[in-house]
Amino acid sequence: MKNKELRTRILFLLAGVLVVAGIVLMIINFSPDRINRVVSVGAVFIGEADDNGWNESHYKGIRKACEENGCIMYSRMGVAEQEEELKGAVSVLVSQGCSCIFLTSYGYGEYLNSIAQEYPKVAFYCISGEGDRSNCTSYFARMYQVRYLAGIVAGKATESGILGYVTAMPIPETIRSVNAYALGARKANPSARVIVVYTGSWDDKASEEEAVMSLKEAGADVITYHEDRPYAIDLADEMGMLTTGYDYVSKQYSNRFLTGAVINWDILYTKVLRDYLSGRANFSKGYWLGLSDGAVSLYPYSDMVSEETRELVTSEEERIMTTLDVFSGRILDNTGVERCSENERISDDELFNHIDWYVEGVEVYE
Repeated sequence: MKNKELRTRILFLLAGVLVVAGIVLMIINFSPDRINRVVSVGAVFIGEADDNGWNESHYKGIRKACEENGCIMYSRMGVAEQEEELKGAVSVLVSQGCSCIFLTSYGYGEYLNSIAQEYPKVAFYCISGEGDRSNCTSYFARMYQVRYLAGIVAGKATESGILGYVTAMPIPETIRSVNAYALGARKANPSARVIVVYTGSWDDKASEEEAVMSLKEAGADVITYHEDRPYAIDLADEMGMLTTGYDYVSKQYSNRFLTGAVINWDILYTKVLRDYLSGRANFSKGYWLGLSDGAVSLYPYSDMVSEETRELVTSEEERIMTTLDVFSGRILDNTGVERCSENERISDDELFNHIDWYVEGVEVYE
């Protein structure tokens, strides 16, 4: 009798252990950080992974996100912003088993919907893209927030009051950054001017260097850029001009490199990838991460940046993260038209998709 009772107790104990073990396994299996299958992630780049700029920063960001989440990364390099080339690259990645693909250049967005329709079981994420299908969306960082802060640094540092800005083409991505830089510069120096030169290309060394020369002739003593590679500030630094960087800093400059508006792509890609892996992919609104997420930051200051400037930047950074964004309060455009009133904030939709005007203090060289 006693043996039978003992066996019964042992069976109940074993059953309890199995139940607990099952619960633990369920928790592990449903944890976003635990992936039970190896996922292949694809990425398409307009340039090469060692360009010391845009493509390198994205490549490293995606690679790190994949490593941290147990995914395999496949990539296609040097893919032009043309439909047939992009479709060919995507076809290769899909054939390699990629179920999640990042399109890392703005021009790919034009073909996002048609590609997403062709591969309905693949998730597509495109830089600044405008897809409206259930398996695609856009992603970017709120670069304009740290552009504003870098503009404060530049506005405090300039002696001529003229800042030069070299960029590719007038699209919302570049225009909002130009405007944020100008707002920051004029926060520090109300009479500051930002002169913009468009090169018509994301990667054209000759045009970008020519732009720097013309800006210097126009009186600019600080140069920044919004291109794939840092040709503009490379030359400006050699010429003894002050500079602020963009996106990714891969080399050592002189102390005339004041700071840089940096995107921490690994943080953004990790967020997007983990959402995808855990079934929480945000295809309805896209991803636009900023200062509060750690997705953007300022590069460490040069010793030429004063303590007064640093304190102003810190104060404005706290304001952006806790109360109002950069594009809030009364804002006039460069023709004198009020674009935002005292108690308003410009919407994300306007900033991300539609902005086509410049704030007060911006001049565009044709």
